[in-house]
Amino acid sequence: MSTLELKVYEIFKSKFSEQEAATVIEYFEAKSKEKIDEKTQVYQTLQTKDLENLRKEMHTVFATKEDFAKMDSKLETKLAETKVEILRWMFGIFLAMMMAIIGLYFKK
Repeated sequence: MSTLELKVYEIFKSKFSEQEAATVIEYFEAKSKEKIDEKTQVYQTLQTKDLENLRKEMHTVFATKEDFAKMDSKLETKLAETKVEILRWMFGIFLAMMMAIIGLYFKK
């Protein structure tokens, strides 16, 4: 027993018999344990719900491996399209430069 319990026990013992005082103390201990167990259960339930909510939120906010795979395939497609576009422009500029050179050559 703790110091406080001993003091309460002494007070009850002076008013009641020793057995009755012990019974009252045991009753208070059992009730307080019930309350603690109840609060623990409520806390664990809330904690479980909070963890579930956090997991759901993480799946909606953060990217997954599948999301990265989709982005990677889109990026590869975009890079291929850009490469073709750059080659077209380079070929067009090359033809324009050749025509300009040939035009200057025949101008004389």
